[in-house]
Amino acid sequence: MIFRINNCAATFLEGGFLHVQGLSRSLMERLETQHTIFSGRRRYKRVIIAVFMNRNKIKRALFAIAACLCGNVLCGQTDVTGAEDSCNALTARALKAERQGLTELAEGYYRRALSAPGGDTATVAALHLGLLLEQKEYYTQALGLLNRCPMAEGLAHQAYCLLQLNLVDSAAHCAARAVEQDSASPTALSMMAYAESERDHHINAIAWANRALAADPRSALGENVMGYVQYRKGNHSEAMRHFKKAIKLDSTMSNAYFNLGMLYCLRNSHDMAIKLLKEGLRRTPRNIRLYTALAHAYRERGDLPKALQCYNQILEYDSLHTPTLNRIGTLYCQQGHFEQAIAFHRRVLAINPNDAAAYKYIGKAYTEWGKHDKAIQSFIRSTNISTNDPETYMYLAELYGQQKKGERKQQSAYRKAARLGNKEAQAWLVKRGLTWPGAQSGSR
Repeated sequence: MIFRINNCAATFLEGGFLHVQGLSRSLMERLETQHTIFSGRRRYKRVIIAVFMNRNKIKRALFAIAACLCGNVLCGQTDVTGAEDSCNALTARALKAERQGLTELAEGYYRRALSAPGGDTATVAALHLGLLLEQKEYYTQALGLLNRCPMAEGLAHQAYCLLQLNLVDSAAHCAARAVEQDSASPTALSMMAYAESERDHHINAIAWANRALAADPRSALGENVMGYVQYRKGNHSEAMRHFKKAIKLDSTMSNAYFNLGMLYCLRNSHDMAIKLLKEGLRRTPRNIRLYTALAHAYRERGDLPKALQCYNQILEYDSLHTPTLNRIGTLYCQQGHFEQAIAFHRRVLAINPNDAAAYKYIGKAYTEWGKHDKAIQSFIRSTNISTNDPETYMYLAELYGQQKKGERKQQSAYRKAARLGNKEAQAWLVKRGLTWPGAQSGSR
């Protein structure tokens, strides 16, 4: 029978063998190692060669298939011949796999559950799959799933994803709807605090965070969000206290490790950040966000080879993780290897042609390389995809300012950045007696 996953195909042969193609020796060894997990009834001892439709997706597909094979045994599914399963049964398997830490397997089951006929657990599958994608920084994809979850928790996580995409007003609207659904939900109240903090409404943000903690005094999420609110307000010592309390309440609260680690970096305590983040990874292995923070700490400390090791570790888990490919590109740009940097960003565009960040980073690389015309073209392509990043408009404004007849374009770019809340752009416009869309009357 033919098994399809991630646009790839593989054939199961008699005796439980899997027919696949394109494996390196090391990848085959890793795949075979995963197959040593068995129930006593059936053991997959060997992997042999077949056809894949998209060579760029080989590693991701192989590990997904391996996880499914292993998981079929671990989660009690003895039939690997592709028999139809109900949404409810697949969701139950996914939840069990997630509890066992088998996130790739769980993701596969959730996807199958969402396309399976019948069942009353589709919303649960969409919510949990959305949360898994959120953890992997696939915020747009996560939103697509969370939009199917009209309950308070689903709306709260929609708000979180929107905040990561710089859509602050939309995030605040989602958080408010979550609070309307459940005014006692610590998650909903915390996301309301988060959104208000991003709007620089610090008093409101602290009030919402206090409400979240009042709803559940032992909420690690509430403590973490209070820490973030205090950080945004400039109270770094208070922020650290709350992040530490969140970790004490829940030693697997990866966002608290992330926030505290980044705050240590901000205070130039890189060794402390590295130690903390390694502890977080010990508690929550394979956490992409913590590996990203650890790479950042190494970069800030000047240890670029170790930062690259962290990024490569993420790619071992997900070879198509576009945020990491972009970060590797920025690392090469930091070293002055502009061609290599651009090559990594173009790999991102090969995976997702609408990745605005990749075009922005290509523009930055061309800017530092001194190729300003190409930089402008890349920044414009980025803004054609996403109009919500003030930094891209700031880069455009600076480049237009270097052109002989670029004054009008420069003002337009600064206005767009100012509309998105960029203080530097607003100050530039005010100094010249100019305004911008949405400016308050007292801003001029």
